Amino acid sequence: MNPPGCQLTYLERMALAWQLTWPAVALDVCWSFLMYVVLGVESGGAEFAYLVPYLLFIAPYLVRRMMRRKYSGFRLKTVGDGGEIAMGYTESFKVMWLLSWRTSVLMLALLFLVSLFGRLLSVQLSTLVPSAKEAPLFNAVGLSIVENGAALILMPLVMPGMFRKQYQGFRVAAERLTGSPPSRTRQRLPGGAAR
Repeated sequence: MNPPGCQLTYLERMALAWQLTWPAVALDVCWSFLMYVVLGVESGGAEFAYLVPYLLFIAPYLVRRMMRRKYSGFRLKTVGDGGEIAMGYTESFKVMWLLSWRTSVLMLALLFLVSLFGRLLSVQLSTLVPSAKEAPLFNAVGLSIVENGAALILMPLVMPGMFRKQYQGFRVAAERLTGSPPSRTRQRLPGGAAR
């Protein structure tokens, strides 16, 4: 069932989240490999050098890329005062910011629940993985996979807010390309015609 104000199903919103998360994991792995294997950086703060360009340039680009892609059964569009407009940097940054902070709130709540559950079972989560000093590449890549994997599941829950929000000067909309929702399968009539 779709949330009010959102025409997309959870799986369709997950496809949108996938367009944002898989490039993030690939870039994180490449950056970590460059820092810890190629350059031999020992400081755990090497990720922060990547964080600023990611937030300012890469993540907004990924939002614009997500908006331009073709999807089965629907298309995304940016609507301004006079009709449909092309999404620019400012619009993509605002959409990225909304998705990021709302997903982060859900991740913090999930982390709290996981920590609480681990405490009830007397499991020390820090003992399950090596420290950043022992295996910095493994630690950085593992963190990226876990963080973006959680975002892949949680981001579809906050995406209806992306469609409902009236940003200054624009809004994001999803438009169905067919009259029937994609979750329904077409039935075949005798003679091969689809109903």
